[in-house]
Amino acid sequence: RIPFKKKREKDNIHRAYCLFLYDNEANLKTMSIHRIRNRRRHTSESLTFVFSSPSAKMMTIIFTLLLVIAHVADASSKTTPPTTYKKRLTEETVNPNIRTMEYAVRGEVVIAANKIAEELASNEEGKKKNNRSYDKIVYTNIGNPQSVGQKPLTWPRQVMALMDLPDEVGIDHPDVSRIFPADAIARAREIKSKLSVGSSGAYSHSKGNRLFRDDVVHFLKQRDGPEVPTDPELVFLNNGASESISNVLTTMIGDPSIGIMIPIPQYPIYSATIDRLGGTKVGYYLDEANQWDLDIKELERSLREARSKGTNVVALTIINPGNPTGSVLSKKTVQDVVRFCSQNNLVLLADEVYQENVYSEGEEFYSCKRAAYDLGFLEPSEESIELASFHSTSKGVFGECGRRGGYMELTGFDPLVVDQIYKLASTALCSSLNGQCMTGLMCHGPQPGDESYKSHEAEKAAIFESLKRRAKIVGEGLDSIEGFSCQPAKGSMYCFPSVQIPEGAIEEAQQKGTTPDTLYALSLLERTGICVVPASGFVKIPGRFGFRTTFLPPEADMARSVTAMKTHHEEFCARYK
Repeated sequence: RIPFKKKREKDNIHRAYCLFLYDNEANLKTMSIHRIRNRRRHTSESLTFVFSSPSAKMMTIIFTLLLVIAHVADASSKTTPPTTYKKRLTEETVNPNIRTMEYAVRGEVVIAANKIAEELASNEEGKKKNNRSYDKIVYTNIGNPQSVGQKPLTWPRQVMALMDLPDEVGIDHPDVSRIFPADAIARAREIKSKLSVGSSGAYSHSKGNRLFRDDVVHFLKQRDGPEVPTDPELVFLNNGASESISNVLTTMIGDPSIGIMIPIPQYPIYSATIDRLGGTKVGYYLDEANQWDLDIKELERSLREARSKGTNVVALTIINPGNPTGSVLSKKTVQDVVRFCSQNNLVLLADEVYQENVYSEGEEFYSCKRAAYDLGFLEPSEESIELASFHSTSKGVFGECGRRGGYMELTGFDPLVVDQIYKLASTALCSSLNGQCMTGLMCHGPQPGDESYKSHEAEKAAIFESLKRRAKIVGEGLDSIEGFSCQPAKGSMYCFPSVQIPEGAIEEAQQKGTTPDTLYALSLLERTGICVVPASGFVKIPGRFGFRTTFLPPEADMARSVTAMKTHHEEFCARYK
């Protein structure tokens, strides 16, 4: 009997059952109910009855009763919910700074757009649902050029391919020159000779491979002039400009009293990172009526008010060309900003990732470093400034966002502080070697006389001229819509129109606990398939509503999008009139 019972325990996990045992010699009859409680430990609970010479009728009644009990126990084991264990990490216990930070370019509207895109891709029902008149989402929410059709430049990809390939099937293959141009082969061979064990799969120096940092120095000297001092030991290669920005802010922000001046509107990486680190955002307003120019009096007001509240303001951020505004700061304005930082002992954070994206005639990019040199603020003195400048492979005409390549140059920093930033960079070991290489190729491409020089320059020019046309199509098109006001996109990749939203829509947004321009952007998405970012995601300007849109999708798509935006706005206003 015992082997039988053990077998039943193994075969009837989480089941209740009865045993009826009969002993002729002792004239005893035993009935028991048994329920397994735990699969792994085979723990159980049981109830056993022993009867001395019971009648057959009594045994039948008791046996039936025990079967009923067994059935109830079996059902209970199936319906009782599992014990819930309290998670150590919950939404309430995570870092509160993470809960409060926001990053609008990947926020609510984009999540909704991705859901619609999945529906459209799955079947025709996705298109028919809600009478949708479009068959794809036009993503204009983020500066991600290749995701919306921009082709990668040929020469950098050729060099990258040869860098990654093993030598025997790449640079040393007997037929390599039949597939790749000579300058791509030569550049790849040079790169591999400088990599650790010749492999792009090995860690590099935490600041980045020295060859690629030398490429950055080559670029900076061409941009600002050979007379402007540049040191490769003060160049850090990072996973995009975003990582560089995060590292510098992490170095500066040690407690909530630390303030960082940021433009309003601004790119959300700044507000999100400052919130994550627990610092204080100190906003200064750009002048929309003057094509989003920067006014020194506004900087003085913002700094004065912040300091009067006890905020220890340590840095000023500028984004030039502007994101989301599309502005390009004049030489005078850049010099005024450098002078302001010198006078107020502020670190200048110069976000210059769109420096190659200047479209308006008569406008040109003027770097903060060149401005500091021209003002004499690079020489050690009471007027010298601390400057961190950023650039990226994601923008310009490369559009290599997925490579995560970029650099940061430090100017005028205390060497001991540079060591601390280096230590912070070392915790990530190194940035992506593919990103480092792409940064080097962006900064030091084919030279005149090289086999690929003309084709490389022609590809870059074609992308630039198309961006220039799209900036005009979208900027002028949006500004022509009744109820819209859009400053010209003189640079970068964005337009930032102001939109008049009916009072009825504002009231509905308040009832739904959202912002009016989020309500507007979700409506635009659902009705047209165009995904934009609500203006409030770039720090809200009181009384102003609107959105940011890129002009990166193909020219035909952008022209159709402007028409669709006009039709939607008319319908939206009529709906909430």
